[in-house]
Amino acid sequence: MLSRRAKLTYWMSRYLERTNFTSRLLISTNELQIDLYLNDEIAWKPFLSVLGLSKDFTKVKRKINEKNIMKYFISDKINPSSIISCLQFSKENSLIIRDRLPEQSVIKLNELYLSFNKSITKNLNKNKYLDLLKSVIQGSQNFMYSTDLEMQRNMDYQFLRLGRFIERSDMMVRILQTQTLRSKEHSKDYEYLTLEWINILKSISAFQAYRQYSKQDISISDIINFFLKTETFPRSVMWNLNQIERAIYRISKKNELLKEIKEIKKAVKRYRVQIAKLDKLLIFLAQIIKKITLLDEKIQKYYFS
Repeated sequence: MLSRRAKLTYWMSRYLERTNFTSRLLISTNELQIDLYLNDEIAWKPFLSVLGLSKDFTKVKRKINEKNIMKYFISDKINPSSIISCLQFSKENSLIIRDRLPEQSVIKLNELYLSFNKSITKNLNKNKYLDLLKSVIQGSQNFMYSTDLEMQRNMDYQFLRLGRFIERSDMMVRILQTQTLRSKEHSKDYEYLTLEWINILKSISAFQAYRQYSKQDISISDIINFFLKTETFPRSVMWNLNQIERAIYRISKKNELLKEIKEIKKAVKRYRVQIAKLDKLLIFLAQIIKKITLLDEKIQKYYFS
């Protein structure tokens, strides 16, 4: 398999997965702000911080508020992580490798891109913004369903999966970082903070799965452990790390890359959540993000250089 084609497939998948999770983060933060009466700083500042875009945002927007954040992450082409930018990158990559993708997958991605572009040219109110974000989630999932049902389990498919699960692991840890920072920023009682974490579960369609997983009363530490460690839910960090390991093994059995992913898994399994020590949780999550970033850099070196 040509390294260029592998790279295009990998990044097409990553960009599309990013649109899904960015949409979920925007929706969940908006709902938290409304339901729990959070001010703009507490609601949206952690969102910018964990994505590493605080400085870039302040260059183009003076004030942190819902309207500015929504525009910056939905339709601002200056932001390379905005939904419009990621959809465009993903579509451009798909056009080059379209002969390796199922026809329906290419059509679904193209429809999502065209529909999204058409929608953002209109004057969108708040409700329409939220509807647009939900359509992005559904559109990206339609692409995933199509590839999973119709693609041969060849190298193209493995690089598509590798990109998807690297991005999903990264974004899941960032979701945890966002809510942990938010919990630190304001002094509310434990019951109130638990409601915030339940909202995060719902934002990634995980509440029912969590209730099936947990045999005890809902608690913040239990929710965090579910996000991090369960091996049966397709958006948990551990489940995605397992999928990364399988994809790497099927691509080339690179011992060094497999060693890296095993080390990340070991760190996640060993970590003990202590809600009274949120600073330690933030340090741990930052370390996992760094390890995933280093793994991505090695993937670029081994497969795409």
